[in-house]
Amino acid sequence: MTYVHQSDCDELRVILCLEFHPHAEPHDVAALKGAIIDSSNTLHSVETTGAFDFMTEVAAPDMGWFNSWWKGLGNLIASVVSRCEKSFVCRRFVSRPKDEQAMWVREADELKRVDHSLIDKVVAEGDYVRVYSQGQSWLLHATMHSLFQRLSETQFIQLHRSIIVRNGFIDRLVHQDSHWVARLRDGSSERVAKSHVNETLKMAHLPMTEDHSSNVRHLVDSQTDR
Repeated sequence: MTYVHQSDCDELRVILCLEFHPHAEPHDVAALKGAIIDSSNTLHSVETTGAFDFMTEVAAPDMGWFNSWWKGLGNLIASVVSRCEKSFVCRRFVSRPKDEQAMWVREADELKRVDHSLIDKVVAEGDYVRVYSQGQSWLLHATMHSLFQRLSETQFIQLHRSIIVRNGFIDRLVHQDSHWVARLRDGSSERVAKSHVNETLKMAHLPMTEDHSSNVRHLVDSQTDR
């Protein structure tokens, strides 16, 4: 099974679709392809059949750079290209395996893989979510619902509409003033919504593997019993 991950494109990405003149000189066509492919800003290129002959995606620092780069290829373009269309990437929809036990986050100009087992909590921030892991955090354009669907139901629990936590990141559950509070390992506390109490308490009593047993030892602590 797969899920579709969607994200806004925060950088200028340009899709170029080129149709070559039927009688263009092969060495001129090869020269243009080579110039595009060899650019350090070209992400990937494909040769195609149909409406276009060549398609490529370019990561441009800004529009000025792109216009200058494209102008530099002007002589080759004029000699071999009969039609060119440019499109700008606004949002990506990427299919990933539903059982992939990792999340990809943006870190500067790179994408970093964060294993689900290293994610401590996920907190809603408006139209975004912030993923916390080992003292670091990253902002993703996603909904809490879509993110929770990607995480393992046996490893994560949603305490209320704005926070998801890894089971092992809960230090204890405290019953106070007729409601439950989760004390987390980073020192923060989160009230458990009434609609999530049953599943949270069930999580506290789930049989755990040897690797996780220490994380849930003495998890439930009712203040009323003190």
